[in-house]
Amino acid sequence: MTLENWENVIFDIIEYRSKTGISPFIMLWGGEPLVSPHFPAIAELLHEHKFKVGMVTNGVLLDRHSRLVNEAVQRIFVSLDGPPELHNAIRGQGVFEKVASNMALLTKPEITVMSVVTEELIDQLPEFLEQLNRMNIHELYLQDMIGLTTEEIQRYKAMMLEEFDIRANYIDAWENNERLQFHDEVDSLLSQIDRGNYHFSIVQKKHGGGGNLHCLSPFRHAHVTWNGNVIYCTDFYDFKAGNVKVESLENIFMNEMSEKYRAMVMAAKCVACRHCSWKDNQQYL
Repeated sequence: MTLENWENVIFDIIEYRSKTGISPFIMLWGGEPLVSPHFPAIAELLHEHKFKVGMVTNGVLLDRHSRLVNEAVQRIFVSLDGPPELHNAIRGQGVFEKVASNMALLTKPEITVMSVVTEELIDQLPEFLEQLNRMNIHELYLQDMIGLTTEEIQRYKAMMLEEFDIRANYIDAWENNERLQFHDEVDSLLSQIDRGNYHFSIVQKKHGGGGNLHCLSPFRHAHVTWNGNVIYCTDFYDFKAGNVKVESLENIFMNEMSEKYRAMVMAAKCVACRHCSWKDNQQYL
């Protein structure tokens, strides 16, 4: 996607807002959005047109864009894997300290830290909470790790082929037959702490949670990817409803392929939906 391509998407949304009075919440995601050379221009254009903007980031490059982020972004989701030793073992030496320093530059956006629950994090969770208590964050998400078993992947592939004539290849990257959920351990740890000691809320993001009968994402959300494809799930990329370099975002959102995808979700045919942490967080979709 060129900058012109992204601008055209934004103009599509502006036109949609003028017709309907609905102003969508715009989430800048990735990969890592701050790596994109188009990030400053996109953020400034969204701010100029008074959109509410969120961003998901690893936080490493926030210092390069702190002025713009403070000005244009209202909500930030920062990925941290645990206290310094654990995070740095995964992301690189000194990365936790760099991210913490960058987060201190943010004075206006609400900050949510997103952490994938692992056995290592469980062992270090009390220390991690103390580290976070020294930061200006709004809440902590403790998220289940995403992974599908070999059997689930085969079911997903069969569904995509039968429903959409799509040969799903990206799904193979999510194969994991190990234990990925540690609800009992997290519940036990959280029951032993006094949440009043922390200035931020702690939210468990369990897969498949939420009170909705089905995911609302394909009804309320459209994800435009790096190459212009429009999808409705932020994690599983095999399906696409169209491409914004070929037709408008609104037309794609209303097309037959999108309606077919919504019917599939409502019928609970997608096994990957049980591995979603966002089903009960629809206000950001």
